[in-house]
Amino acid sequence: MKPDELAVGGTVPATARVCAWCRAGIPETSRVDARHCSTRCRQAAHRASIRRVELEATDRPLRLAYADPPYPGKASIYRDHPDFAGEVDHRELLSRLATYDGWALSTSAAAVPAIAALCVAQDLEARLAIWVRPPRPHATARILTGYEAVFVRPARPVVQAGGRPVAQASPEQVARAPLLQVTDVLVGVAARRRPTLPTALVGMKPPAFCEWVFRLLGALPGDSLDDLYPGSGIVGRSWRLYTSGRAGADPSPAAAADASSLAAATA
Repeated sequence: MKPDELAVGGTVPATARVCAWCRAGIPETSRVDARHCSTRCRQAAHRASIRRVELEATDRPLRLAYADPPYPGKASIYRDHPDFAGEVDHRELLSRLATYDGWALSTSAAAVPAIAALCVAQDLEARLAIWVRPPRPHATARILTGYEAVFVRPARPVVQAGGRPVAQASPEQVARAPLLQVTDVLVGVAARRRPTLPTALVGMKPPAFCEWVFRLLGALPGDSLDDLYPGSGIVGRSWRLYTSGRAGADPSPAAAADASSLAAATA
């Protein structure tokens, strides 16, 4: 039996239905159209829903990449993860990202100067975007950090003041640019624990953050996205929702309200 024929834990046969959220088996007594193994997973999947991009598929697909590696000096947090490989060589990572049409790289506030210097040294054009998040408790620090950084090289034009797209854009890009307008600061979106997701990791980004990054890139249906550090898998799941519009089904009122607040935060 191939690895991809198993759910998390390797105990569910390929012929069994698996939960679209936690990948455990769906009970045989569930409805024939059930996509989740329990109410908790159904609600969790809905809370992780994002808006689909309201644009048609591009006829000029681009290659995009997103990297959310262990932040500099923090790799030891993931020492027990099967993919752990020590500290990340960000110089090499930026060289790899530069081969894509557009890319985004998450990093810590403390690492911004070093990453910016690497971008300059490699002659990479990148814009700095900020995710304002609740500060994390710290036993000794007096000033707490309340943001994380994203270096982004948009694949499609960034809209300037007045709705004028940047120069040297194709006719298709000019037509689409106003609809891809997005701010370079994300506020009101906080990370949350997802106890029903077996692949959840420290530092896992919220789905609304993923949607924001896709919009920063100017991503459209038809583009491809390589998640270079898949970790929890939430970026890949969000990408499928963003490009297909498929969301969690039958949410409870509480789950619907939670998902609505995430969407409103990126509006």
